[in-house]
Amino acid sequence: MMADKYPTAELIGVVMTQSNSGAFEPKENPLTPADFHSWRIGKHTKGKLGKPGQLFLTENNLTVMLVETKKLAFKDRHAITPMGRFMTTTASDEVVTSVLAQY
Repeated sequence: MMADKYPTAELIGVVMTQSNSGAFEPKENPLTPADFHSWRIGKHTKGKLGKPGQLFLTENNLTVMLVETKKLAFKDRHAITPMGRFMTTTASDEVVTSVLAQY
C-alpha cells in the first residue's frame, strides 16, 4: 500500500561524545573509515533532517553527527538500522569541518 510509505534516507554519521565543556566531538580521534556508520530515517523518526553537522540520536541513545545523506529506496530500508530522532543541536563548525575532511 502506498499510503504506508514514508520518506527514507540513508544517513552517514559519526558517533559523538560530549566533552567536559559540553561541546560535541567525535568519540574516535582520528577517525577511520570504520567510524562512519549508516542509519536511516524510520517511520517513527522525530524531528527534521538538516545538513551535515546536525546531531541525531540512535534508538540506543548514541549521539551521532550527520556527515552525509544518501538516497535510500523504500524497499531497501530494512538493511539499515533506523535512527531515533533528530536534535536541533549541531556540532561546532570546527568539528564539522574536521569530520568532513576525514570522510
